[in-house]
Amino acid sequence: MKLTDTVRKMVIDSDIGAREVAAIVDKKYHVLMNELNSENTSHKLGAELLVPLMKACSSDSPMQLLAADMRGLFIKIPDGNGSNASLIKAVKEFGELIAVYGETIERGNLNDNDKKRIRKEGQEAMTAIQELLCGLDTNGSFKPHN
Repeated sequence: MKLTDTVRKMVIDSDIGAREVAAIVDKKYHVLMNELNSENTSHKLGAELLVPLMKACSSDSPMQLLAADMRGLFIKIPDGNGSNASLIKAVKEFGELIAVYGETIERGNLNDNDKKRIRKEGQEAMTAIQELLCGLDTNGSFKPHN
């Protein structure tokens, strides 16, 4: 998926709606949507708008895409009020990795699409585990999750 398409999906799927996102980043709705249309050659999304859009949407999906494209990891550092949520997320992501890997092993063959899915799930699991570890440094301990 292209970066512009990822950002467009993030904006459209945001909990606050695309019109509110546009207002937060001080763009007219139709201008923002034109900038997020990868087929529109006359409007382009400026790189300086990416972070404000991610903050408005409370999403880091574009960063995840960029990191994966560069064969790297994007790690979101916990803000200091950690809970067991990061542990639960790490276990969930690792479970999804093992499930995808297990499906391919059962079939007995590993195609390019399988490798792509395993890498995606693996990256998400590594990110969740690293967030958990970074949370230990920030918080010292975990508070019960309410």
